[in-house]
Amino acid sequence: MTLGTAPAVVAAPAARPALDPITLRPCFGAASRDSVRPCSDPSLRLRIFPAPTDVSLEPNQPCEPSERTELLYPCRFGVRTAAAGAPPETVALVGDSHASHWRGAVELLAAAKRQPAVSIARSRCPFIDARVVLAPADAAGCRAWNRELKAYLSRHREITTLFIFARASADFVRARGKSNFETQVAGHIALWRALPATIRHIVVIRDTPRSSASSLLCVQRAFAARREAGRRCARSRTKALHADAALVAARRMRSARVHAIDLSRFFCDARLCFPVIGGAAVYKDFDHITAVYARTLGPYLLRAYDEILRAAPSAPGQPRGPLDDLLSDERAAAECLIFERVYAAAAGGFRNVPPQHLQRANACRAMLEPARRRARRAGSQRRAQPRQAPRADPRRARRLRPRWRHAPAARAAGARRQVDPSRSTRCGGGCQRRRIDRVILIGDRAPVGSVASSV
Repeated sequence: MTLGTAPAVVAAPAARPALDPITLRPCFGAASRDSVRPCSDPSLRLRIFPAPTDVSLEPNQPCEPSERTELLYPCRFGVRTAAAGAPPETVALVGDSHASHWRGAVELLAAAKRQPAVSIARSRCPFIDARVVLAPADAAGCRAWNRELKAYLSRHREITTLFIFARASADFVRARGKSNFETQVAGHIALWRALPATIRHIVVIRDTPRSSASSLLCVQRAFAARREAGRRCARSRTKALHADAALVAARRMRSARVHAIDLSRFFCDARLCFPVIGGAAVYKDFDHITAVYARTLGPYLLRAYDEILRAAPSAPGQPRGPLDDLLSDERAAAECLIFERVYAAAAGGFRNVPPQHLQRANACRAMLEPARRRARRAGSQRRAQPRQAPRADPRRARRLRPRWRHAPAARAAGARRQVDPSRSTRCGGGCQRRRIDRVILIGDRAPVGSVASSV
């Protein structure tokens, strides 16, 4: 990217999701499982949006097709350039169909970073240097798609961040004596090493937990009977959440540009994975999440991505992001504002959104003011207060003071031996019982020490 005046960016005009009042509640969706800012809304306990009867018909987050080829179907979202010039740094979302259902979350991240984004996905075809088990025609098309996607990433040097999603339960053609899991790990590592150096960040997202037919049917019955479905229809974590080879490969590689993000805590607790969270329907089928729930994951994907950017070494001359200098509570408030801004852009401006939506945006702004006052107050107090030496604890001094019952006699004799019963050990099998005797020497006749005697 050349230095100079950056091209102007505007919001992409495609995505205009329907704004249901329930989605505007602060604790809706993934926010109800946020450990940093806990949120609870009892009125969402019996609510499910979208309704179980409509959830299978919900499409993924919309985007605009661009530069379509015979095999690749790039789809633009996020922001787009409005003037000629060098293209801004772009975020790419690639993988199989699981990459498509994360587009709602990545769109919020791209809007927060004011960057364009492109989605390139192919159903049942992970982006990996390994042969997936498919029908012969589909397998050949998948291999060709992988080759063409590598060439696309090499041509588009403006793509600097790559989000990779893949189905963890896919089967691959493996060598003799090599497991399916290790074949996936090796395929991921080989692919990431072959990607162009213009991609500074390769971000691997752990695959989402899987639902089941019985769990989805349970949600429908609970919704019809006006019963709580989240915990009643939950699935065991060990059955729903599979080991992810891409996550293991990212940790094994230990590369400065390969990172892993695990958002499983927004789907599961220590034992269960839930089909309804904070009033939002999580699944639209066995292993694809709804666009509604994906959008609620956006602030937490952004939070994890910001942590990666802060930990990664910055390139020379690379500007810092707008949220990099904020504290954790200030960043949460800023993410709340960004989330409201995305909704307003989808509605065509703040004037076109419902009043309760504006009330939530004002509440987000109000979150920043107390944090600013606390930071200013803490800074002034720290400057005004002189540094003091740490005070000694008198109780600790009494505990450390030696207490010997025969101290006068010990001074007269020069030494006195005392047995410490707490340090005696007893063992069987014919071994000797050893007793630790502590020798206390007063004065300068001998150094303080201890001896071990056998009984």
